[in-house]
Amino acid sequence: LLVTKGNLGSLALAPLAVFWGLMAGVGQANYTLIPRLLLKNFDAALVTGWAMLIGSIPFAKIIITNRPASIDPASILLIVYIIVGGTMLSYLFYLSSLNYLKPDTTGMLSSFEPLTATLLSILLLGVHFGLAETIGGLLILTTAFLQALPTRKKIV
Repeated sequence: LLVTKGNLGSLALAPLAVFWGLMAGVGQANYTLIPRLLLKNFDAALVTGWAMLIGSIPFAKIIITNRPASIDPASILLIVYIIVGGTMLSYLFYLSSLNYLKPDTTGMLSSFEPLTATLLSILLLGVHFGLAETIGGLLILTTAFLQALPTRKKIV
C-alpha cells in the first residue's frame, strides 16, 4: 500500500527482485542471529571491525583493478560519513543493542524501517501521503505491535 498507493495492479515484481527481496530477509535474520554467540565472548567493536574487514574482501579485486574517479573534497567527506556513520557506527550500535535486547525485539523494531522511510520522504522530499499510504502505515504499526505481544504458554 505504501509503494503502490493502493493500486495493486501497478505493482510489477521481477522474479529476480523477489529473489533478492527474500535474500534480504534472510540476510536481516542472519544479521541479528549470527553475532549473538560472538558477542557473548567478544566486544561489539571487535565483532564489528572483523565483520567490516571480512565483508570487504569480496570487493578487494574491484578496488585494486579499477582506477577511482576524480572527486572533490566535499564528496570525500560525504563518502567517509556514509562509511563511518551509515555503516560502521550503525552496525556497532545495532550489535551493542543485542547485549540488552532479544533478537526478536530488534526484529520487531526493524519493522518500523519502511514507515520511517515513508515519513522522512514526506517531511524531507514532499511526497504526497494519501489514504492507501495511511492504511499501509497502520498495517506496519499493527505488525510491530503484534510482534511485541507476549505469547501465552499452555500449561499442561
